[in-house]
Parts: sequence; structure tokens; C-alpha cells
Amino acid sequence: MDVRLMETEVVGVAKELVKKNPEVGAILLECSLLPPFAKAVQEATQLPVFDFTTLINMVHSSLLRGPFNGYL
Repeated sequence: MDVRLMETEVVGVAKELVKKNPEVGAILLECSLLPPFAKAVQEATQLPVFDFTTLINMVHSSLLRGPFNGYL
């Protein structure tokens, strides 16, 4: 797999999606091959980007909470 080419294509599709649908408020990368490109998609679209690693991190953090250390 050509990772650079794939990133270019994924970012291009995301930008086109937002251009054609300006009401889009977030992007969900549903394929398990796409999380490595989430940062590039977010930078290109300036939108929140979710994928299965986002879900895993959310579940993990809700099950293994650390102590609250204040707001600073």
C-alpha cells in the first residue's frame, strides 16, 4: 500500500465532501485503514474527525478514570 498516495486521496475526498456539503460538522472515518490519516483530514478540513480509535479511547478513559487534578 502506498501510504502517501492513500493519505492524499483520503484528504482529497474529505475536502471535496466539505466543499460540496458545507453543513458537514464532523467526519467519521469508518474504515479500519483510515485512522492514520485522521490528523491530516482534520488539518485539511478544520473539522472534528472520529474513527474507531476515538471510540476505543473514549471507552478506555471512561472505564479507567484517573484522579481529577484541577483545572490548571
